[in-house]
Amino acid sequence: MTPCGAAIEAVANQKEPDTMLVGKQAIESLISEAGEGELSRSAYWEYESAQFLISADGTIQGDTVLGSISTKTGFLHTAAHWLLQAPFRYMGAKYKKIGMMEKLGRTIARRQSRQFTHDMLRQVLTMALVEHHLESLADSTCNLIIGDGFGVLTTLNLMAFPERKTVLINLVKPLAADLAWIRRVFPNLSLALVSNREEMAVALGDPKIRLIAVRADDSSLLDEVPIGIAFNVVSMQEMPLKVIAEYFRVLRVNPAPTTTFYCCNKLWKRMPDGLEISFQEYPWHIDDEIIVDTPCHWSQWIYSSRFPFWHFRRGSKRVIWHRMSRLKKSQP
Repeated sequence: MTPCGAAIEAVANQKEPDTMLVGKQAIESLISEAGEGELSRSAYWEYESAQFLISADGTIQGDTVLGSISTKTGFLHTAAHWLLQAPFRYMGAKYKKIGMMEKLGRTIARRQSRQFTHDMLRQVLTMALVEHHLESLADSTCNLIIGDGFGVLTTLNLMAFPERKTVLINLVKPLAADLAWIRRVFPNLSLALVSNREEMAVALGDPKIRLIAVRADDSSLLDEVPIGIAFNVVSMQEMPLKVIAEYFRVLRVNPAPTTTFYCCNKLWKRMPDGLEISFQEYPWHIDDEIIVDTPCHWSQWIYSSRFPFWHFRRGSKRVIWHRMSRLKKSQP
């Protein structure tokens, strides 16, 4: 069996733990809470959360900004996407594991009965970039995904790092969507929704649990998690400034000896309540070791069926930037 196939099967063969809220129970619990207020929810998400409903199997009713899902999986549509994705594959050709990551991404799309779209390819390219630059991680550290779109980046982490725990934190309704779509890929995946420090300790210590889910309002629980690598892709730009600061605090004080952070967001965004969010004003530190710090070309370009097919996001306020840094650690 190929390493890629072994990674997929290692996750698929995991069984659900017998304690805590797990699997479908966790998703149903989150759905039941979806109408409640959240301190971590921005004005942007106050509006967007009200625009859709989700069921325990991941079915969405209404409009959502969580990502694009196309069920047009016939030969012609698949061929058109493959052709239009050629420039993006070229952007990732320099990364050692781009072929493996694309195969994993297409496996996710197939198991979810959806088209492998630009949204999914962007996540594949993110994983290929991070893996290319990443030094070996201690087995005792975890991967953290801060926000996700239908769980694609989380699922890629579970596949690419089958020996490591993955922690996913999100607002309640998007978190339910993430878990439901992850379970479409791995119905028997061992996942736990943790609500306090005792449950987090149990989840971290239980070798059967591969995925730990955390509500955004419970972000302080991440203080206990040794985070080797963390990801945020185009969702910090939608958070209140105090929430952004809290995530940076967690990334700096968690017990891992080093924490690498991949952050990809708009350089500037104005929220519905007038609040302006600036990438450069995130709480970076002068002693952070920067590995990548450029515009994110695969997010700056999009494709469509409209001539000339490939379109560039023009304007200084539409620039999407990505930075990968080893963060300066600090004391709790």
